[in-house]
Amino acid sequence: MLHSSISRNSVFGLLLILADLMAVVGSAWIGFDLYLGITSEFLTIHSLFVLALALITFNLFNLMSVYSEALSASFTTALSRLTLAWVCVSLLTTSLTYFTKTGEELSRGWVFSTLISAYVVMILIRISTALLIHWLRRRGYNQKNIVIVGLSSLGVQACERLKKHKENGLEPVALFDDNPDLHGSFFSGVQVVGGIDGLNHYIEHKRSEGEQIHQVWLALPLSEASKIESIQQSLLDTATSVYLVPDLLGFRLASLKINYVEDLPVMRMSVPALRGYKRAIKRISDLVLSTAALSLLSPLFLVVAVWIKIDSKGPVFFKQRRYGKLGQEILVWKFRSMTVTEDSDVVVQATRGDQRVTKSGAVLRKTSIDELPQLINVFIGNMSLVGPRPHAVAHNEFYRTKVPGYMARHQIKPGITGLAQVNGCRGETSDIKDMERRVQFDLQYIKNWSVWLDVWIMIRTVTTVLNTKDTY
Repeated sequence: MLHSSISRNSVFGLLLILADLMAVVGSAWIGFDLYLGITSEFLTIHSLFVLALALITFNLFNLMSVYSEALSASFTTALSRLTLAWVCVSLLTTSLTYFTKTGEELSRGWVFSTLISAYVVMILIRISTALLIHWLRRRGYNQKNIVIVGLSSLGVQACERLKKHKENGLEPVALFDDNPDLHGSFFSGVQVVGGIDGLNHYIEHKRSEGEQIHQVWLALPLSEASKIESIQQSLLDTATSVYLVPDLLGFRLASLKINYVEDLPVMRMSVPALRGYKRAIKRISDLVLSTAALSLLSPLFLVVAVWIKIDSKGPVFFKQRRYGKLGQEILVWKFRSMTVTEDSDVVVQATRGDQRVTKSGAVLRKTSIDELPQLINVFIGNMSLVGPRPHAVAHNEFYRTKVPGYMARHQIKPGITGLAQVNGCRGETSDIKDMERRVQFDLQYIKNWSVWLDVWIMIRTVTTVLNTKDTY
């Protein structure tokens, strides 16, 4: 399960973390052996120093974005991040020995050699991985599918450079432009599929065929700001990342982060999804916690299953089609709490006093126990413990046309609980504004995700579940 749920970016980020920690521990061990000439064991104080150094390295490197976009960041960017972070690690660790008055018990030469050698090894690791990634991408591996909109000179240039430099990991697969004379023609082997009004249909069609469009690049002149805004708004309905390729080389905006790919300035316009090591850490924690929870709650599952069968006719579990990450359909597990199991083009939300809710279902819904089988979804990898709540497909299709940014919440896996739910957005959405508020919280969660935010939401969920006034 873990292997199928973690992307190449995530695996690479995890391996890089492990490699850095091994560089720290290995440098300390070898340095101790060579510098002090003692091979039998580490002295206690030296072992504690190595442990502190490893922990500080792990936390500071994450805090200072050393592993951020590990596969896409340039070598110079990665090296500068590493150098700055390692200087901070070295200063913090040596300061710690001073304030704890352990510095006199440590070999200063050993400490210095450990810090220098670990840094050198980390640089060598990044050189090796950069060469490996370059080799793999030149052979077509680890590529993201890109659609370029607008065939100005910059759009054509972007297509040519990306096709030529596969080491960037970006593969143009289609072009769109409103000039009908260009439709059906090819640029650098990439076909102009049609006009911009067919962009959303193309992305949805590819998704239905199992082929994902990872990014859409808007290579349009800034003078067409209204068109750019219109396209960007319409693409919110696709859960696809949108980037603007501005027509002013060297263009800078203080409020937006601009990346460069082959000297092309590219600005991210959509909500950023979890990437690399962050996605891996979230998946590992989901897998561990869901496994533990399913084991501990198995007696409760058995009792609830018997109660449901005694209370009313029908299956114990209810599986409903909902949209998961990137808008892909998934089957979400729940304990059946109604006399019906709706999963059609029209799904009626439960309301106060709803006659479809069974006696056992009323209790299960009040206590949110009916949601616990979604731990199965978390275990198999199509849901997370914390994330935007998934809605029935029928509800998704209704709200995606009425709530701006609705589909952008599908940039990450849906969750059993989420930031919206602990902020009171539970139960029936009788008004469009109710759903708009949920979406705002969901996008805020995606943008500001951290392990501690997940922990806070799970703690808040326990207290929120006790307040059942909006749940029926």
